[in-house]
Amino acid sequence: MTETTKNGDIGAELTAVEREPVVLHVHRELRRAILRGSIPAGTRMVETQLSSRLAVSRTPVREAISRLESEGLVLRQVNGGVIVAEVDKKLGEILVIRQALEGAAARLACENASDEELSQILRSCREAARLGPADGKTRSEHDRTFHLSIARASGSTRLLQLIEEFYEYSFSAVGIHPTAAESAQLQIHHLEVASALIQRDAEDAERIIRKHFDEVLRIANAHLGADGESGEMEE
Repeated sequence: MTETTKNGDIGAELTAVEREPVVLHVHRELRRAILRGSIPAGTRMVETQLSSRLAVSRTPVREAISRLESEGLVLRQVNGGVIVAEVDKKLGEILVIRQALEGAAARLACENASDEELSQILRSCREAARLGPADGKTRSEHDRTFHLSIARASGSTRLLQLIEEFYEYSFSAVGIHPTAAESAQLQIHHLEVASALIQRDAEDAERIIRKHFDEVLRIANAHLGADGESGEMEE
């Protein structure tokens, strides 16, 4: 396992901060690069190099690395250095966690949500379906609305917080762009989940959520494998 990369290579695809809190930007950029493999496992996370590449001070880089450490994406060594962890299976692990959390949310939504909340979820899904192929930003917004609406409808504040946290590991966060056919299939799943919620069929809603995330993982693996080092996840 390589522990270093050439100084000019580390984080080559990172972009400098623009109009958002610096630490959030740095954290998102580093996480995306690690999950996409553009900062490979074993790479030393050198604060000076990263701060220079991102055009920020070392403080937000240090804070972002601490967040990455808590997420298991980087490892602190006995000598105090930090290296990127083996994350080949990390995305699959995260999607399994999301599958369980959102399956639970769907079950609770069937029990706790108002009729209006469930109707709104279905209306939103139908609206997204009517739009057909959409740009990445619009698609991502519809996807986030769908998943967090179910979490909110569950009535569990803690579950909502967890789902919001893990939603950060989404297609858009990793930089995967599904094909039109893949997006259409995922949208069909959204409609199927919404229909099960309307019928308050908890078992079917959870089953479809699980099927949905199985497909998300398949798509993610296909795109990351095809894109290789420069690979470009909204679900």
